[in-house]
Amino acid sequence: MLVLIGLGLYSEKDITLKGLEEARGSDYIFAEFYTSVMPGLNLKRMEKIIGRKVKLLSRSDIEEEGEKVILERAKKSKVSLLVAGDALISTTHVHLLLDARELEIEVRVVNNASIYSAAPSLAGLHNYKFGRSASIARPEERFFSETPYTTVKANMNMGLHTMLFLDIKVEKSGTYLMHAKEAIEILLKLEDRKKEGVITPETIAVVVSRAGAPEFKLKAGSIGKLLEEDLGRPPHTLIIPAELHFMEEEFLRAFASFPEE
Repeated sequence: MLVLIGLGLYSEKDITLKGLEEARGSDYIFAEFYTSVMPGLNLKRMEKIIGRKVKLLSRSDIEEEGEKVILERAKKSKVSLLVAGDALISTTHVHLLLDARELEIEVRVVNNASIYSAAPSLAGLHNYKFGRSASIARPEERFFSETPYTTVKANMNMGLHTMLFLDIKVEKSGTYLMHAKEAIEILLKLEDRKKEGVITPETIAVVVSRAGAPEFKLKAGSIGKLLEEDLGRPPHTLIIPAELHFMEEEFLRAFASFPEE
């Protein structure tokens, strides 16, 4: 049996009672945090809560050696995989479950909070007003994705908000978390390229910092002003809203220092 257990947003304390029960009843417990990060999680504390040893897996362990490392064990034993956020938001975990089903391995999923739902709710934005989301990747020498720009443009034309996920790289040398200011500068560079008037210094944005953490922070305003503000520590989520409902505006003024018109 394979059990995918979502751990939530911030720390080991976010695991659900159901997730804890499944993990404690497992023969093997693995965890991976390359698809997302939980800034307050400590593996030793996680092991203490569960009362069991947890083996941390790398990207290659999941994507290249998933069958060997996880599924071979799951054929004969109960295996739990602990992941950040909600269990199946990442396509990597969807692939793993499909591979397990093909091998006729029983699967279970324990859901938890995801930034996909938490960021809009923490920002007081109406979830039904969100369009397609996109990721902002750190530009490389031969790669500068225009997808965030074109996504914001398409959503704006339909009166929909855009949630932008910021680049994360978990490597042996350390973890890179894109700052919202870096993401804003990338959007402005894309505007310089495209020149379609989608992103300007007056464009309104919302920054969600460290969702689920005690030091959670919410800021809203024009991106020109946000570049001068203290936006809190990453991980960040950047939202480019379309026209705001009066209740959304009221919430942002009350909780995100959103200025009056």
